[in-house]
Amino acid sequence: MQSSGRAPQSTDREALLYRDAEHSHMTTESPDLAMYELQGCPYCAKVRRAMDDLDLDYESHEVPRSKSDRETVYEISGQRGVPVLVDHTNGVDGMAESDDIVTYLYETYGDDEEPPPSGIVDRVLSVLF
Repeated sequence: MQSSGRAPQSTDREALLYRDAEHSHMTTESPDLAMYELQGCPYCAKVRRAMDDLDLDYESHEVPRSKSDRETVYEISGQRGVPVLVDHTNGVDGMAESDDIVTYLYETYGDDEEPPPSGIVDRVLSVLF
């Protein structure tokens, strides 16, 4: 188990590990959300924060650092950037752009919650005011 609260990384499609956001332990249930991400990517971190804030379970796929090696990401989304979200429940087969993903997650799973401010200045101001 990882102590950082991140979703476990999947390297073998048949031996996937899933994150239970509330209890931070592995579960055998397959989440309907999957995110293709790159460690250290600030845009991916933004989407992970949103999923954590919403207590969503999701499957995490670590992608290669080299964009030219991201064939799976390209097949799913038609581009090679990350993050990319797949939502099997709602037929979302490869949503890109972190702002679009965060907006989608809050509109779909947020129970009328507003997404948190995205920029550092907005986050600081929201705490102060």
